[in-house]
Amino acid sequence: MGNIFQRILERLSGRKRKNGKWKEYNKHAVLIAEGTYKNDLKDGKWRYYYETGELAIEEHYVKGKLHGTYTSYYENGTMMSTGRYVNGERDGYFYVYNEEGEQIKVLQFVENILVEERAAEPEPVKT
Repeated sequence: MGNIFQRILERLSGRKRKNGKWKEYNKHAVLIAEGTYKNDLKDGKWRYYYETGELAIEEHYVKGKLHGTYTSYYENGTMMSTGRYVNGERDGYFYVYNEEGEQIKVLQFVENILVEERAAEPEPVKT
């Protein structure tokens, strides 16, 4: 029943639901975000950009909730962190890197609660 009232209000207000591919720009007409909406909710892959145009974040949504791989980047294009979300909550391991691409930290989440944080193990020297 709530959907009927919502549709009536949308028609009366002239507001349309967001559906399909979407791009957002800042006041300087620089692309800052792109992705897909389904019934006004983010759905699928979304990308966010620095004002320089470099990729800042890539994340996935299902019905408006973060769900799937999350990756953030430094402005130089090097990966900053990666992990995953399940139904809007961080779950499992998130790996954090420095600007040179070296892993520096490992975070473990269970239902969005940080349960462990440790420095990354240095890679063994190959001889």
